[in-house]
Amino acid sequence: MALRKSSEIPKDAVILDEMEAAGYIWNIIADWEPLSDIWSLRYGAVALGAVSSLSGLLINKHYRWRFKLGNYGYLSSTIPIVVMPGLLTLLFHKQLVTTNILLMKNSACPICHEIRSGVVQLGFGIAYPMLLAPTSALMFANRYSTYRVPHLTEGAKVMFKFLRVHTKSLTGTLAYIATLQLAASAVVTYLEMRNNITLRHKLAEIERKLESGLS
Repeated sequence: MALRKSSEIPKDAVILDEMEAAGYIWNIIADWEPLSDIWSLRYGAVALGAVSSLSGLLINKHYRWRFKLGNYGYLSSTIPIVVMPGLLTLLFHKQLVTTNILLMKNSACPICHEIRSGVVQLGFGIAYPMLLAPTSALMFANRYSTYRVPHLTEGAKVMFKFLRVHTKSLTGTLAYIATLQLAASAVVTYLEMRNNITLRHKLAEIERKLESGLS
């Protein structure tokens, strides 16, 4: 049965709500062969999650190196700054972008999917690690006395100036990372939309063959 979004409901149609429709189409993708028809729908969000994790790894490494942390608190900073951005990118892209493509939301506005994908990617691949990495590094540097850091009582202005100095050498790398994030999200989202069209056409073809066989 092909999944359709329509105001005209056939007599033999099975009516699904949005959650049921999403589960139905994802089940089709999970079992679909050949993989070449739907590979970006199945693995695109995973690839983008890996890109976000790589971004978090580079950002975390920069601040840990600046504050001479060595192995202090390595695992404690890796999980929230490297692992979590990847998982969150995967989940949010799959829910907010891929599922919307499959359910044909904003089907007349492909650029809407691209923008949403880019926002998710920059949010979890850049903003999220940039918020946690320096905070984590400051905390561990203060705890293990690996680098003299301003005390909170010195005020937000002093702390911001201190972090700006230690972030300056990262700005060029951040520009490259942001470009990579946007390029990856744009390419994956485009391929997802193409794979969705391919899937729709083949499902419609299968349905036509079944109908002609029954008539």
